[in-house]
Amino acid sequence: TYTTRKTELFKADVSKAGVEGDYNHYRTVALKSTPDRAVSLLTKDVMDALRAEYPTFNIENGDLGENILVGGVTFDFFRIGQRYKFVFPSDDIGGESITEDKVVILEITEKMEPCANLCKLSYINEESLQPKDRIARCQEFIRFLDRYDGYRGWYAKVIQEGT
Repeated sequence: TYTTRKTELFKADVSKAGVEGDYNHYRTVALKSTPDRAVSLLTKDVMDALRAEYPTFNIENGDLGENILVGGVTFDFFRIGQRYKFVFPSDDIGGESITEDKVVILEITEKMEPCANLCKLSYINEESLQPKDRIARCQEFIRFLDRYDGYRGWYAKVIQEGT
């Protein structure tokens, strides 16, 4: 029953260990909780492209397991080794002023690779399909996400904790 699917939240607390309430079994067990994969980023342009390519799949934010969905930049904006500051605009936090506890700084550590867990999404692993058709659908979906470096998303470590 494991899937990459995450529930979409308006905001979240981010610590050196990652996003509060998130759990990544592979990172925790196989990679011994490496801080280099504490947060995953995906850009909205990729989600828009997926929805255009697969209009019947009902793809939702969080389906690919991203911790942060980033708008306003394209997938190739991010660079390994670079640091990025994430801030809620004051309009989005009820007029509150922006303080250091509301700022998160992440450093990109590596590009994400599409993994077979994506194939467990209900619209990929559709029960009405024959097994060979499910496999073909999965392979096509993974190929789509592997078309460019960083298209699947990016991993980052947390430099500054915040919300």
